[in-house]
Amino acid sequence: MIRVVQLTQDTAFQATVNDHFSRCEDLVCRGMSSVSELYSILKEDRPDIVLLDVDIPPMGGLSVLRDIRARFASDEVKVVVFASDMASEEKLSDTARLGADYFMQRPIDIAVLETRIRQLVKETLDKHSIPLTRRHVQETCVRFFEQIGIPPNYKGYRYLVEGIWLASLNPIWLNSVTQHLYPAIAQQFEVSAAQVERAMRYALDVTWEKGNVEELYRFFPHVRENKGKPTTSAFIAGVVDLVALVMDQSV
Repeated sequence: MIRVVQLTQDTAFQATVNDHFSRCEDLVCRGMSSVSELYSILKEDRPDIVLLDVDIPPMGGLSVLRDIRARFASDEVKVVVFASDMASEEKLSDTARLGADYFMQRPIDIAVLETRIRQLVKETLDKHSIPLTRRHVQETCVRFFEQIGIPPNYKGYRYLVEGIWLASLNPIWLNSVTQHLYPAIAQQFEVSAAQVERAMRYALDVTWEKGNVEELYRFFPHVRENKGKPTTSAFIAGVVDLVALVMDQSV
């Protein structure tokens, strides 16, 4: 049984998560809205996963994350941090530095959240997943990129595929893309990290102007609400989640 606790004052989101997990035979979720309640639980028990709202008052989710890591190592308790706003690079770096195992941007697909939880818990991963291969990632990327209209002849197309593959292998790199992910892509193609970032951004800009915008809005609903575009790191994270969901459905 995978034991999950979630700390958020968003009662609607908490109810949605609880309702989804209540239908899973091997998942049990307990929601709470106060930091003191979470600390009380952690004194008595050790959950497998903590879902942590970065905006929880009074001290904020990152302070809570710091306290959790002072009590439990990552191999004892996994922590998934989520935020309702467009997270800055600084905030993403802080979550990685303080020991978050994964960061998710709202709105959150509950099926993807479930998949991430299963991947983070080693025992569940051994029972429920299949080996991730470069071919699986490439096939998922090609199908999705064709659907939204990313030009395959652009350098950014190849860099995005490589970045999604590397981030699928190392999800924590999504919390520090400029320090880890972009340089790793650059090393594969023998270019600079700045060239990688520019090429990927250009490919996405062209896609947003000439591609299947409705499909893009369906995949990134918060972008429609904010009338903007996803950052490159947010796009990669979204497709990494898509890869995980496709893999989970293949089992």
